[in-house]
Amino acid sequence: MSSYKLHTFRTDGSIKSSPYKMKPTFEDMYKEIDCTMIQPSTAYLPKYSNRKDGYAEFWMDEESKLKHPFIINKKVTDAWYKWAKKTGHQIIPGDFIAGHVCVIQKVQDDAA
Repeated sequence: MSSYKLHTFRTDGSIKSSPYKMKPTFEDMYKEIDCTMIQPSTAYLPKYSNRKDGYAEFWMDEESKLKHPFIINKKVTDAWYKWAKKTGHQIIPGDFIAGHVCVIQKVQDDAA
């Protein structure tokens, strides 16, 4: 049986992983990211990915860079740059991901 984990990459470098029986919703992520509008992007996060290439969609606060003070999410920014380099995407030099970020991962239950 499949279930999900919602991984929240916090700006202090910690990662909170919460189990869900059903796929987490935007409302679930709003609480973790502390926002009301989210924006998707992609990063190279093999440990948290369900894809063979290690890429994972992540969700961030769409207005994170407009909040004061904003805090750069170094772990996700690094993973975002790795994804861009591997795929040939371009990122504006010096750009970054700010605030907490969520990744939804489908997992297999051990007792199946």
